[in-house]
Amino acid sequence: MPFTPDLLFHETMSGPMALGSRNPEHPARHSRTTRLSLHATIRIDSMEDFLLDPEHVAWLGGHLSFPPFSKCIPIRQGRFQLFSPSDDPLMRLMHYDALFEHEERTYCLSGTKFLRDDPGPDLWTDTTRLHTTLHEGHDTQGPVMGAGVLTVGVRELLALVASMRSPRGGSQTLARFGQFFLSNLWELYA
Repeated sequence: MPFTPDLLFHETMSGPMALGSRNPEHPARHSRTTRLSLHATIRIDSMEDFLLDPEHVAWLGGHLSFPPFSKCIPIRQGRFQLFSPSDDPLMRLMHYDALFEHEERTYCLSGTKFLRDDPGPDLWTDTTRLHTTLHEGHDTQGPVMGAGVLTVGVRELLALVASMRSPRGGSQTLARFGQFFLSNLWELYA
């Protein structure tokens, strides 16, 4: 019998990635950019364990589209962290790591959303901008091959919400996840 997780959802983010750049904020300063899309499936096996874990780690799968490599690159292994702590007590992180292979080499796409209430309205920007680096090797210790910022638009955000399913826990699990998500945003931004 196949395993049934507590929660599944899909998130798509796209944006310019520049091979040869090391700075996600300014990829075009170093080289030409190409659109990279991350089509992620997030799976929370146990909502109870996820909520108790201070890092709030979940499984990440799916595929990438990056024309210099391929239009459909399967993610071999991935990890997602939601509202994990940072060195700044007023900031939380959303972190995405995706391992994949291209031409018999392993790469790690690593991205972070920095959630902190700065002056002015920044909740939307903070939750929809993924500062991303592409590393050669199995983790972020490998050399940086490229950098960029991926974003989620309104259409993609609506698709994410519509994709949320709780195969095992039903509406109660969805409500617990929603409460966790919104209470963290309230704590950070209200």
